[in-house]
Amino acid sequence: MASAMQEQMHPLFRAPHAGVVRSLRSARLMLCLAALTAALASGGAAPAATSARSATPGTNGHLLVASGHRHEMALFTMQPRSGDRLLLQYGTEQGATYSPDGTKIAFMNNYDGDYEVCIMNADGTGTKQLTKNSSFDGYPSWSPDGTKIAFASNRDGDVDIWVMNADGSEQTNITNDDPWNDDDPHWSPDGRWIAITTDRYNGLSAELITPDGKSQATIGSVAYATWFDSWSPDGKSLLVDSNRGGDYDIYRYDISGHAPLQWDLMQGKIVSDDNAVEGPAIWSPDGKEIALSSNRDGDFEVYVMNAEGGPQRQLTHNAVDDVVLDWQSLHDLRAPSVKALPSRGTLGKAITLRFKASDNSGRASVGITVFLGKRPVAYLHTSLVKRSAGHAYTATWRSYRFKGSLRFCAEAYDPSGNESSRSCAPIVTS
Repeated sequence: MASAMQEQMHPLFRAPHAGVVRSLRSARLMLCLAALTAALASGGAAPAATSARSATPGTNGHLLVASGHRHEMALFTMQPRSGDRLLLQYGTEQGATYSPDGTKIAFMNNYDGDYEVCIMNADGTGTKQLTKNSSFDGYPSWSPDGTKIAFASNRDGDVDIWVMNADGSEQTNITNDDPWNDDDPHWSPDGRWIAITTDRYNGLSAELITPDGKSQATIGSVAYATWFDSWSPDGKSLLVDSNRGGDYDIYRYDISGHAPLQWDLMQGKIVSDDNAVEGPAIWSPDGKEIALSSNRDGDFEVYVMNAEGGPQRQLTHNAVDDVVLDWQSLHDLRAPSVKALPSRGTLGKAITLRFKASDNSGRASVGITVFLGKRPVAYLHTSLVKRSAGHAYTATWRSYRFKGSLRFCAEAYDPSGNESSRSCAPIVTS
């Protein structure tokens, strides 16, 4: 009975309405690359502790996007202006979020057959698994000071909200006392509330609980299916997607006062409404824009609009689904630098590729693409480690016996995921 209830309410199994299935939240099993398994199994070094959110809202950084066909999704970061992407992980679901300072990402991955909560650096390096059991653990959300992570788990039978330290320690079930399924937590910017989606009213509704699991209040009407999407940066407004109009549309609720006891009486304002399925919707860090996903053109794409509504700009144009998960609050605006250096070696053997890289933070990772003529033939990504200006570093490429001219291009990434311009150099072979 518990598993049946779980499938009824869990975002991965959102029920169809008017013949439309929220397809991207119906996937449960995915294939993850063996490389990720090896990275996690090796017990990589734990990332540094996440700093608290800056008192000043950050600049709008990268969008965090789950992209791909059902059962074959990957996690990308994307520049909202240029559309440039960086692949972070394969085998991820639609549950990932930036840390408050924008340098870490908490995400869910099923590399071992069931979903677990992991964290990584903003450039996709330094993966560390935080949960490990045979049950579902997913949909992580950082506390505003970056010291804790809330997540959903069914390890105790029904789906509950759990809270743990950001290093994975002290995992605690905070909704163990209620018999309902509680899912998809979202910590408020002031830390007072955790918004969830629950089936306590025999349907799907958005609720508020305190970080200890108490004092619940409903957001909007329980007569319709409502999913919590995101808080505004100042915590004074929130976004949900609901089928109250027939299909799933985006609604904004503005909060007055501090006591949430009458939030169920608030009237939501439609900020995006069409004949397709819309959601999730994510506020920009400066509070001026909203990014959302919609399947209005047949598959889910990412759109951006003014926070008050109005015309929308389409960011993705793919034949696969793109679901926006979060918008990075960026506090470091300086990009790192990199210079590829001419390198040499013997084809069919390991070749040492040389480069220089640095960043104002003192740390950077480097992505290297090897080209045969104009065709890319290999990709390497070094760890996020200390880098000093003027110092030469190396990466090893295990080459094949190619025929033609070879070169490699390097791009550096800092702890916030800022990307350098590309630098290329020849590979002289014998």
